[in-house]
Amino acid sequence: MRDKNRIPKILNELERIWKTNPDYRLGQLIVVGASADKPNSDVFNIEDEDLLNGLLKFDKRAELHNEEPKTVPDWKRFTNVSRLDPKELTTKLLEKLIVELKNSDKKIVITPINLMKLNGAPVSDQTWLLNQKPRIKKLKKLLIELKENGLLNERKSKQDFLGMKEVGYDIVE
Repeated sequence: MRDKNRIPKILNELERIWKTNPDYRLGQLIVVGASADKPNSDVFNIEDEDLLNGLLKFDKRAELHNEEPKTVPDWKRFTNVSRLDPKELTTKLLEKLIVELKNSDKKIVITPINLMKLNGAPVSDQTWLLNQKPRIKKLKKLLIELKENGLLNERKSKQDFLGMKEVGYDIVE
């Protein structure tokens, strides 16, 4: 079995490079990243919309081949707050995520770091985490708003993560 920890590392690097080179299509980035001598024109020239449509169909095709019901991984079940631009993070979006968590079997202390962990963000990588300060600041602000709206209760003890003190919240039942 392959190491699952490689996935967020690769996706984060891909996201970083793509954001600095937005005119590239995903297929181009993958071919260039693979350093292929002869780029596969099918991959290199595929339009992002076509690739996205294929990816969206992927789960449906996989479900047809799997007879056993499988557990949906957290990164598919929960809104990925570590991928969205911090400007896109809103109280409404976080409220939706909190409701998803409340309705699931997932029991976590709600903190910015734990919300990012849900989707496999490399929160133990200090360099990555330092680059997330604007996101963490925004998430903290939104969690305070959700507490004021009565959706969360603040915990009395603070959680320590890599030397950072985080206020933790429980979901109001």
